[in-house]
Amino acid sequence: MKHLLSAAVVVFLLTILSPISPLNAQTTLYTWTDAKGRVHITDTPPPPDAKIKDVVEQAEPAPAEARQLQNQQQRRVESRQDEQRRTDAEEALRRAREADEEARAAVQRAEEQAREAIEYRKRFGNTPSRRQEFKYKIRAEEEKAIQSQAEAQRAVERAQALSEAARTAVGPAQPPKP
Repeated sequence: MKHLLSAAVVVFLLTILSPISPLNAQTTLYTWTDAKGRVHITDTPPPPDAKIKDVVEQAEPAPAEARQLQNQQQRRVESRQDEQRRTDAEEALRRAREADEEARAAVQRAEEQAREAIEYRKRFGNTPSRRQEFKYKIRAEEEKAIQSQAEAQRAVERAQALSEAARTAVGPAQPPKP
């Protein structure tokens, strides 16, 4: 029963949708059951020992109708492609904005870390003896500042790359279609 229902649904859908497809050159569909009870839907006649359930014959569309259907289908495909391009461009712009914000934050952290390292050096390195005593702590703060600057540089480069990708995704300005 399950196979019969699904086969009936497939045949129904094929009869409804087949006029829509201008590329459809077949004119006859066969629904048949093999010796193992499996339902088949083919455009070739079944073997002699199969039980034929249904034969659907369809006239080919006129050439003008086929061209019209093909044009409609092409417009739908183009519309979907345009929508996908718009979605991709919006996503690229969003990623570029996020990367720009991250880069700004990284630059700000690097500037803060550099100020802290300078302040630390002033506070603990104002005499040769204090410089010697706190040289490892001073060096650690300077290393943190260098690392922060390197992170900021990577974030800026990433933002630039994503910005370029967004410009590419958006493409050149196109005049509106008439």
